[in-house]
Amino acid sequence: MEFSKRREDPSVKGLRSGFGHQVRSNSPSNPSIGFGSSVRDASLHQYLSPEHAKAMSGNNSQGPVYKVYSSMGQQPESTAAYPGTMTFGTAQRLPKPGKSGVPGPGHYKTSPALGEQKESKRSTSPRAVFGTATRAGQEKVYLDGELMKTYYGKESAPPGSYNVPGALGRQVASTKESAPGIKIGTSLRALDYTVMRSKDMPGAGQYNTYRAVGKQPLSSKKTLPAHSFGKSTRDASKKTFISKEHEKQAYGIGSPGPGTAKPYTSSGSQQLSTKHTNPTWGFGTSKRLKDYNNNAPGPGTYYA
Repeated sequence: MEFSKRREDPSVKGLRSGFGHQVRSNSPSNPSIGFGSSVRDASLHQYLSPEHAKAMSGNNSQGPVYKVYSSMGQQPESTAAYPGTMTFGTAQRLPKPGKSGVPGPGHYKTSPALGEQKESKRSTSPRAVFGTATRAGQEKVYLDGELMKTYYGKESAPPGSYNVPGALGRQVASTKESAPGIKIGTSLRALDYTVMRSKDMPGAGQYNTYRAVGKQPLSSKKTLPAHSFGKSTRDASKKTFISKEHEKQAYGIGSPGPGTAKPYTSSGSQQLSTKHTNPTWGFGTSKRLKDYNNNAPGPGTYYA
C-alpha cells in the first residue's frame, strides 16, 4: 500500500531517467554502444588489404557445383567443335508391285482411228455429212438463167390479195406525190372567245382598286412625299447644338435641384482625387498582457 501511494505521488510523476536518449535539449545524450546485427558472410566481403585478400582466395567460389556440358550433340560453347549428326530418313519406301499405278489388261484408253484425231501425229480424214437445209432454201439457190425463168410468178400474190393504197391523202409510195390537205379548224369563234374571256373578268363592285393617297404599289404611279409628326422627346431636342448663345440659355438645366445634391463628407477617406485624406487613428484590438501566473504549472505538475 505504501509503495502504490508513493508511485501516485504527483511530485514524482513524469520524471525522466538520466540514462538513454534525452528529450530535453539542455540535457546531452551520452553515446551508446550495442551489439552488431550483421552476419558473418557480409564481413567476409569487406576489403582490408591485398595480403588479406590473398589469404581469403577461394572462399567466394561456388564449390563442386560446376555445370559440365555433354561432348555429344550440339555444343553451346564456341571453343568446342560441333560434330556432324546423322538421322534416319522419313521418306516413303518404294511402292509395292500391285499399286504402281500402271493400268492392267483391258484398261487402256485408246483413241479410235475414225473421226477427228486428237493426236497431232495423226491426220484427220475428210468426211461427208448429210445436209440440213430445207427445200425452200434450195429453191433460192441460183443455178442457171434459163432455170430461173421457170420460177417466174411463183412468189407473186394471187388475184384479189393486192393491197393497193388510195390516191387520196398521204401517199406511201415515194413515186406518188401527196396533195395538200385542207381541214376544218377547231379554234373558237369570235363570239365564243368573248364569252369565254368574260368568265375571268371581275363583276360589278369586285374591282380591287388602289388608293391614290399614300404609298403606290404600282410602278406606273408616283408616290408623293409624306410628312409626319416627330416622335422625339423635348429632352433630346434640348441637347441639339444650335449656337453658343443658345447654349448659354441652358446653363443649370442639368444641375441637381436644392436638397438633391449628395455632397461627400470631409471626414474619413476622400473619394475625390482633389481632396486629401487625413491620417486616422483607431483603438487597438490586440489582447492585454498575458497573466503569467495562469500559465505556470502548479506544484507537482512539472514534466522534468
